[in-house]
Amino acid sequence: MVSVGVFYLRRMRPLVKYFLPIFFLCCQGKPENQPHHIYTSIASDSALYYYNLGWKQIMDDGNYGPAEVSYRKVLKHDPDFLIGKSVLGRLTLDLEERLKIFKEVEEGKDKVTGDERLVLDVYHALVEFTNAREQKSSNAASLRERVFKLAENNLRAIVHKYPKEVYMKAEYIEFLHAVHGPEIALDSLIILTSPAQKENPFLLGYSASMNAEVGNFELALQQAKRLQEVIGDSAIPKSYAVLADVYFQMDSLELAKINADRANMLDPRNLDASRLKSKIDALLKE
Repeated sequence: MVSVGVFYLRRMRPLVKYFLPIFFLCCQGKPENQPHHIYTSIASDSALYYYNLGWKQIMDDGNYGPAEVSYRKVLKHDPDFLIGKSVLGRLTLDLEERLKIFKEVEEGKDKVTGDERLVLDVYHALVEFTNAREQKSSNAASLRERVFKLAENNLRAIVHKYPKEVYMKAEYIEFLHAVHGPEIALDSLIILTSPAQKENPFLLGYSASMNAEVGNFELALQQAKRLQEVIGDSAIPKSYAVLADVYFQMDSLELAKINADRANMLDPRNLDASRLKSKIDALLKE
């Protein structure tokens, strides 16, 4: 959740790259009765509806503000759904609220078990990291390293067991990118996603950004423009944020600014667009 996590985590690459072992090739040919949802603790259908809506708003649309509203509705319908509470913790800009959410999830997390616990542990750790970073804690850097490794390991298990959970795949790809760089993340994206999932707005846009990062500008622009076609709605900021990122990496600052400004106007809470807009404005002033 960039995702909210990874909504906050961008372009962090190690000094030494290495290739991850691929334990499973892809989700093709798997049984039709393969599990889809991992959430067993949730009691309300309305809560699950707003939870899924929130992910669409974050990942597919780039609308962080409306997503926060959705996650507040999740907790209104099911205040004990701790994963939903942790996602709200990743979204809110209010430090005091985030600290309160962390405390509440910490007190109740042992009631969550199995695969759902793997996801909860990742989201809960991300809230802890965000709090540490905002409070300028001396252990923020070491905590980030631990959280990233936890996320990589837990989400790898989830995406292979639940191949239909496209947003879990999206976050997994984000962490691979943050830890290992774009080449490995692109490789896993190609291997792990079905043809339909490759057209998912987030994955399509993230692939465009990573292709730009490795210098595949023609392909990156093709994917960014394909994203506009897939979204098909000029009021959704996602495609503008992606185009801004691609043009920025191509050193086309004027085109990057046009798209970053548009994305920021549509949703000022879109962290990718607002941070990129600040970088572009600073460079243009120079």
